[in-house]
Amino acid sequence: MGDKEHYVHFSSASGAGCNNIVVQPLRHGHLNVNLGFLQIHHRYHVEFTVPWNTCVIHPEGNPAAPAMPTGEPNSNCRVIGFNQDRDDLRLKVELFVHTERFLKEEFQITCCEKGAPLTIYLNARIFGKDQGTPVLRNGIRSIGVEDDAEEDEEEDNSD
Repeated sequence: MGDKEHYVHFSSASGAGCNNIVVQPLRHGHLNVNLGFLQIHHRYHVEFTVPWNTCVIHPEGNPAAPAMPTGEPNSNCRVIGFNQDRDDLRLKVELFVHTERFLKEEFQITCCEKGAPLTIYLNARIFGKDQGTPVLRNGIRSIGVEDDAEEDEEEDNSD
């Protein structure tokens, strides 16, 4: 076996080398947002853009917000801001990474109470403790680290 057989090769069309958050449509009203690698027990601000049409239910010039969160509240993933740019909506989400290996969080937004919701799935691979520090994609910023309560209990019991 040659040395070249041990390397992973990406075609230029696969998006390798691009450090942006990837937004993919799944089916009508559902989007998949791939965040790359994150670290467990960290809190992040995540900013990304999704396709968004102007609300047809409200007349133009309505001072109402361009979108509103709907559905069940999620303490690990919450929308903290949004701005409309032409045909896109720029979302800012606060995300807490609470599981190891793979994270999948879901939230919904809509243009108004009568509008159909857009379901957004945030996906990320998670580094556990002492597994390294991930390179964050563009639009992701670490804002803090939470203490691991289970780890603190184990340290107290070992004394």
